[in-house]
Amino acid sequence: MERENKKKTSSELIVDALRTGKELKLSEITELMSQYAGKPIRIQNVSSTIAKLSDSTKTELGHFISRQKSKRGYLYKLADEALELTPEETYGLVRKVGRNRFTLKEAIERVPSLKKYVSEYDLKTAPETRLRKKKRDTVSTREKKPSGPEATPSSGQDGAEAFVGSQLANALEQLKDATVNVNLNVTIRLIG
Repeated sequence: MERENKKKTSSELIVDALRTGKELKLSEITELMSQYAGKPIRIQNVSSTIAKLSDSTKTELGHFISRQKSKRGYLYKLADEALELTPEETYGLVRKVGRNRFTLKEAIERVPSLKKYVSEYDLKTAPETRLRKKKRDTVSTREKKPSGPEATPSSGQDGAEAFVGSQLANALEQLKDATVNVNLNVTIRLIG
């Protein structure tokens, strides 16, 4: 059994820790993972994986992992109904492709009480489709400001100042609306 644990991925070790049915802090999950793996595991290596696993737009298992803020960090817990699934089925909810994948629909068919954790929209669409649609909706809902007449540089110092000023004003307006990210380096020379 110990040899089998060494072959498990970090996602599978996290699932094993959550299958205890307890509310666990990140440090407790890491400690359990280290015990299961038979080697020390760093908490930094676990935090990004647990964040992904508990996000329902990234894994189907995320629908069944609760993440509650406490005074000393987040507490993670696998839904009691999800404990009725076998470990292999639970691992399969993390996979997006492959023969060992276990889908959300299969999980709900096996344990109907899991349906209360999933919206109708999520049941009808694949996780990849939900993620793409979410990104597309975010981009399409942004307001596009009319840029108006562009200032063009003209000969002389006044034209250059007007051009730079209008470009800076436009960039600041877009920054305020969160529609653009700008890296700006400014060099000022004082002649006196």
